[in-house]
This record gives sequence, structure tokens and C-alpha cells, in this order.
Amino acid sequence: MKKIWGLAAVVLIGLGAAGCASSNTTLVRTERGDGQVIYRISEEKAFTIALDAYAVLLPKQSVDDVVDGRRRGYSADQRFALDWYTHRVLVIPAVGMDAGGREVHGYWFDISGSGSMPISGGAKHKEFLRVIQEALAATGSATVVTNLRDGNYETDGRAYLGLKRDARDIKSGGQPSGAGSAERLSELKTMRDRGLISGEEYEVRRRQILDRM
Repeated sequence: MKKIWGLAAVVLIGLGAAGCASSNTTLVRTERGDGQVIYRISEEKAFTIALDAYAVLLPKQSVDDVVDGRRRGYSADQRFALDWYTHRVLVIPAVGMDAGGREVHGYWFDISGSGSMPISGGAKHKEFLRVIQEALAATGSATVVTNLRDGNYETDGRAYLGLKRDARDIKSGGQPSGAGSAERLSELKTMRDRGLISGEEYEVRRRQILDRM
């Protein structure tokens, strides 16, 4: 019996040292077919949703900027005493085909976490998923797509940097209208001219920028 308890203790210590991980995405599989869901929102809106989630759930924690290959996002630590749990959200541009065979541009989110707090950290991870899903649902822009692939960001991302600031202090939404909007319009035109986005998608995003001015 002592050997069993000793083995159990070793296993628990090993799990604590290695940490526990959780992972979800907003790419909800549809009940029919093999389609996935992306959201036809602007880059500004997508990053704002992510930052707002940190402001709600980890308001006093500093937000780090994350670059994973070509993908961007944020991370912040949930802490208690010597324990920790890192919550990471990637904001991913995507392109797919809708039911009518049209090319659709949008965003989806990869939400993951790991650390030495499997219970409270895992619970907070579920809250991140819920808060982000509710914000996305409120946009009314969910679109089922097939042939999903990574898309391109609309800007270089400087307007959405966390810069290790407290989540509650980050002014999401980037630059104000005027010069900031003019820069985004110029970048959007360059993307169209280079063939990175279609003429239809250019007009949609252009109208979104003008509507926010």
C-alpha cells in the first residue's frame, strides 16, 4: 500500500511540474457537412474582442504580444502564490468558400492555456472561450465555409499591441479616425493591387473603415 501511495505522489508531482494544458477554437464544426465557422469582421473588431476578453477576465494582469509564425495574438498569466496558468488567444485571419461558392474573408480565434493550476486555470480558460464566443455571436457575422486557409492581416498590427500593459488599461481599437483610417485605406488598396484580396472584399473592408470614421 505504501508503494502505491508513493507512486501516486510521484505521478501528482510530475503532473504539477509539467503543468496541464487546454485548447479550443471558435471554428465550430457544423452539424451538416464538414464546414467550419469564421466571422466576417474587421481586423480592428477581431483584436478588440480579444483584448476585451482579457480586460474582463484578467484586468490586472499584463498582456504580452504573441507572434506564432504568421499568426498574432496575446497572452497573460493567471497567478496564485507560486502557481500560474498562461492564457493565450490568437486572432487568425482566414479565407474560405461559402455555400454559394464565393470567397469569404474573416477571422477565427485559437484559445489555449497551460500551467500548474488545472482546476482554476481550466475554469478561466472556459470563460475566455465563452466571452469570445458571445462577442462574436453578437456581431451576427458567422459564416460557414469550406476549403479554409489562413488569410492576411489588414495592417502590421502596431495599433493593437498589448506592450505588457494591464489589460484594463489597453485602449483597444488602435488609432483614431483621420490619419489612422487613411493609412488603413492605403494598406487595403495595396493588398488589392497585389492580388491579396479580391475587389469585392476590398469594397467590403473599405466600407467598414469609412463607416468608423
